[in-house]
Amino acid sequence: MNINYDQFVKALEYLVAIEPEPTSYDGDMDKYDQIMEPHENDIKQAHATIKAYGEQIAPQGLDFMRSVLQQTLLQQTDPKSESIIRSKVNWQWDGIGRWLG
Repeated sequence: MNINYDQFVKALEYLVAIEPEPTSYDGDMDKYDQIMEPHENDIKQAHATIKAYGEQIAPQGLDFMRSVLQQTLLQQTDPKSESIIRSKVNWQWDGIGRWLG
């Protein structure tokens, strides 16, 4: 799977967009799972896109991977988006190249 930066960003933006506000599930993870369940296939696809992009850029080194994440985070305007993006990238890139999530 050949992924470009825009596809990587779109996958992250999708995950940010569907993330429910904490008040909608009040810490009840079963309720959270119910809210997210209709998006399950699209979430899997977004995760696959993020991981594939990490695998694609890993040969350029850890510093490059960090710069890609930093560039993406700098485009965000709110802490929730930054937190979700950082979390998803760390999770999906963990163990790719020298990335430790």
